[in-house]
Amino acid sequence: MKKTQLTIGKYVMLSFLALGLTISSCKKEEETPVTPEPTPVAEPSYSAHAQVQVPIVLKETGELCGPCGSWGWTAWTDVIDALEGDAFLWSNYSDYFVSNSFFVNQEMDPANSVMNAFQANFPYGGSKPLFYVNGVESTSSTASVTDANTSISTDASSVNVSAAYKIKWNGDKITVDVQAKLYNNLTGKYHVGVYLVEDKVLATQSGQNGIVEHHLAMRGSVQGGVWGYEFINGTATAGQTFEKSFETTIPSTYKKENITVGVIIWRKQGIKYFYENAATNQK
Repeated sequence: MKKTQLTIGKYVMLSFLALGLTISSCKKEEETPVTPEPTPVAEPSYSAHAQVQVPIVLKETGELCGPCGSWGWTAWTDVIDALEGDAFLWSNYSDYFVSNSFFVNQEMDPANSVMNAFQANFPYGGSKPLFYVNGVESTSSTASVTDANTSISTDASSVNVSAAYKIKWNGDKITVDVQAKLYNNLTGKYHVGVYLVEDKVLATQSGQNGIVEHHLAMRGSVQGGVWGYEFINGTATAGQTFEKSFETTIPSTYKKENITVGVIIWRKQGIKYFYENAATNQK
């Protein structure tokens, strides 16, 4: 009798073990959490090409120049108000009436100053402030606005090439992709350069009190030296496009939110560079 009970008990125990194993095998397996894919960052597209002249307008200035900080200061503000969004604008702190404390040593490549190269390339009147449109000196700030507006309204048939761009930031690294589009056949040497301009740069200014915000200070060339890269050397035909990428890391002293970009297409003759067209994201 005891043997029978033991056998039954053993059978029951084995049955429960089997049942337990069965129940255990039917448990729902834990799901591995799925990490969502990061949302892809949309690739910027090129700005629109337009068969129109976009002027370049600059003020030759210096923080030690009294007139630059008095009537020239007001005049430059008026020029910006009149032309921003329709022209590529910058303040050019080239040699004379500048100190070593601010703009001279703050370019991205001070040893190869874009501002000094521009002054040497354009006919320089020897005094400041001076206003230039497309590399030609205007008689006054008012004339610079008139000259620029005349350039903007140039007949499209005389526009040889336009520039489009797309801008990407990765931290303090900026990449600017540029596309040049030809509307007429061209022969010669043509370069394209990309330049950074910073607004509201804090510095002293003769004629102003203390530290003030300087408008649209040139910070230098992104890549390719002062004049960028050659994209035509010889003959090119209407309808052709050329693309080039420029990139650099901006100094930590620059304020990224105040940076704007200008693209200039240059025509080279001898040792001189002549404005052909431009594009900018200044507004």
